[in-house]
Amino acid sequence: MLKRKKIFFQICLAILFSICLALPVAAQEKINNFEVEININRDGSINVREFIVYNFGDEEKHGILRDIPYKYKVGGGSFKLRFSDFSVKDGNGSDVDFDVDNYKESKRVKIGNPDVFVSGLQNYVIEYKVARVFNFFDDYDELYWNVTGNDWITPIRQSKATVNLPIGVNVEELKFECYTGKSGSNAKCVSSRLNFIAKDEADSIIFSDDSLKPGAGVTIVIGLPKGIVEKPSWLKAFLEIARDNWIVVLPLLALIFFIYFWKKYGKDPLGRKTIIAEFTAPDNLSPAEVGTIIDERAHKKDVSAEIINLAVRGHIKIKRIEKSGILKADDYELEKLKVKEDNLNEFQFALLKALFADKEKIRLSDLKDKFYKDLNDIIDRIYQAAVNKGYFPKNPKKVRGFYMGLAIAVLVIGWFVGPFLGWIGMASVWITGILILVFGNVMPKKTRKGVKAREKILGLKMYLEVAEKDRINSHNAPEKRPKVFEKLLPFAIVLGVEKKWAKQFEDIYQESPKWYSSASARNFSALALANNLNGFQSQANSILSSAPSSASSGGSGFSGGGSGGGFGGGGGGSW
Repeated sequence: MLKRKKIFFQICLAILFSICLALPVAAQEKINNFEVEININRDGSINVREFIVYNFGDEEKHGILRDIPYKYKVGGGSFKLRFSDFSVKDGNGSDVDFDVDNYKESKRVKIGNPDVFVSGLQNYVIEYKVARVFNFFDDYDELYWNVTGNDWITPIRQSKATVNLPIGVNVEELKFECYTGKSGSNAKCVSSRLNFIAKDEADSIIFSDDSLKPGAGVTIVIGLPKGIVEKPSWLKAFLEIARDNWIVVLPLLALIFFIYFWKKYGKDPLGRKTIIAEFTAPDNLSPAEVGTIIDERAHKKDVSAEIINLAVRGHIKIKRIEKSGILKADDYELEKLKVKEDNLNEFQFALLKALFADKEKIRLSDLKDKFYKDLNDIIDRIYQAAVNKGYFPKNPKKVRGFYMGLAIAVLVIGWFVGPFLGWIGMASVWITGILILVFGNVMPKKTRKGVKAREKILGLKMYLEVAEKDRINSHNAPEKRPKVFEKLLPFAIVLGVEKKWAKQFEDIYQESPKWYSSASARNFSALALANNLNGFQSQANSILSSAPSSASSGGSGFSGGGSGGGFGGGGGGSW
């Protein structure tokens, strides 16, 4: 046991000795001087000259690495500085081999020749230009620049930064500060002073600091009066943001694409462009078909209007059952009449069968939470009928459904990729999804036959809502008779002009029709019938679509600034 402890103790001593030997070697490399000159340009860019005296000691290396960040996370997106005009020289002004590459989110300047070794003191002069470095506030424009960087693995014995202003600036209008230390430190630099060119007017600021340990750096903040540097226009700023965050142009590209796609595949053919009064529905269409063609949608109101149409045609009798009590709605009894059904189309026959099954009479309230599946089936049949008759090349419901599914998929993708793209990227994807949803609603396309039918339907609507004095001037207008009123009433309902239509028959239509009865028939009029049928339709729309609950699923560097903040920075080492 004692022997094992002795061996373990010897191993620990060996490790400790090795570390002690390694420390002086690592400490040999240092930066004797890091001096920077920054020229501020009127266009808001800066020219930077870094004079670095690097001491390799006894180490033999090829040169140094200088990393300068160019990509930042700002406001939920990416912000990239624009670097250009790199050059590297030695202390005598001779060119030095170097390469510039993107390394992580920095520009890496790799200085030196892989076939040549250097040691001791080496002077490097690195020059480059940077655009987009100014922050524009309401009262001043700010340069917030990390001069040395906080990621050097070697100490920096002394540092100095000289910032040359584009013009002389009144001292009272000039703001400046210098921070030193590790990232987040708000310790002030040793010296910050102005270079005066006239009384109370300076054209440069000089900052200096003492020795910096590895991981420490110098950061300066300068606030200039408005107008010294040029603020980019909103268009240029947007284009630069779009360049940094390509995802922001996604909604614009989607908009352009869908406008083109709609013109090619979703835009209706041209019609006659002139609407003239029509006195009947085109092509012997039913009210539900008329309602579908006019807005490319089959609504539940089209189905309830179709029930009234079946009553007008003698297939059903509607009886209003009044309920006592303010909060109680009237009910309606539907009676299936013994008539031939061979003159019904497919969805009308399906509607009768779904309403009555094997019964002769039903109450509308009996269908509550039961009819919703049949309603969806009938609506699908109405759509298919419009397609089969050549009014649409494709089922409008399925076309909208496709784009809705695509939009939902894009929105879900936006949710999942949001953490990687930032809120700007996520918002761009979501806006694109919303655009897909919007365009999906206009993508259903009518055929030329469908366009002509819609124009005739608009002509029928014109006739149904026309004033009496204009009706007299209409040629070939049908005579005002109760049968004309009843026949076109379901069409007026789907077109939303039933009250205007009924008002024209108020003075001649005094008798309740055979297909409708009500306890208040003694006060009967065409307008009263239209109002009663509005009540029927409202109840039908609510009841026929009702489903049981189980059926559904349902900042600035002057405010909180510090070392390591702002643009610039980075660090480096030898290689």
